[in-house]
Amino acid sequence: MEVNEMKRRQILWTLLFVFASLVCWLAQGSEEKLTFVVYGDTRTNHDVHRAIVTQILKVKPAFILCTGDLVSRGSAPEQWETFFEIIKPILDAKISYIPAKGNHDVDSGTGLWTKAIERLNLNPNTNNPNYFSVRFNNVHIAVLDSTSVLEDEGQIQWLEREMGVSKSLHKFVVLHHPLFTLIGRRAEGAERFRQRLQHLFNRLKICAVFAGHDHHFYLTKREGITYITTGGGGAPLYDLDPNRAQEGDSFLKAYHFIVVEVEGRNVKATVVGMEGEKLKLEGKGENPFIVCSH
Repeated sequence: MEVNEMKRRQILWTLLFVFASLVCWLAQGSEEKLTFVVYGDTRTNHDVHRAIVTQILKVKPAFILCTGDLVSRGSAPEQWETFFEIIKPILDAKISYIPAKGNHDVDSGTGLWTKAIERLNLNPNTNNPNYFSVRFNNVHIAVLDSTSVLEDEGQIQWLEREMGVSKSLHKFVVLHHPLFTLIGRRAEGAERFRQRLQHLFNRLKICAVFAGHDHHFYLTKREGITYITTGGGGAPLYDLDPNRAQEGDSFLKAYHFIVVEVEGRNVKATVVGMEGEKLKLEGKGENPFIVCSH
């Protein structure tokens, strides 16, 4: 009799555990829809940047990620003033603007990058304006400084700790330099970033990586991670070599921004032109496209 009672209790506790696990799993996927925008390399053609800002405001995103190169010369105060004048409607709308540091943003010791982060009211959780993380609902985003990450072991260790213990369903990384490129002269540089970061991103189960630096759009999926290059925010557009793409990649030489929609366990994105139109991509060409699904 006692043995039967013990078995019944074991079965009951097992059922309760399974039920609780199912509730947690469903709760993870039941967050309300979250929309955000990603774009970058805004440094040159200010009219293009203004047009993109106008279209972004129509989306009403929860926040904006910028993949770097906000200005052409990070040590020039007047360029930062122009940048902030252009994004003023975004800040006035109380939309968080979260940039990664690009090579053109390096301020040569003037402190202008730190001042820009302060003006954006970001309060980095690392007490370091160059790299930090942010959370929105079930999304956890690591913002890296790719101008120093190849040599900065402290930044790597922080990333491992921060994202290694993260319980967020969707984990993203934003940085300036891409790990994959369609520009031949930049292949060697991309390889250095792959050697340093790709295995780490795999181990940390990152969903997607957003980069800039190459002034066009490029989408590729490698070892289960979606890599997106979005550098069409105003800097001169770069030619790309389709022969460097792998089967299933998408790409386009155009000014653009990306609208990302997180709904439960699914993330999709749409590439949008500077007049608000959904762009027709080359290569595989799906637009919108699936970023990740859990």
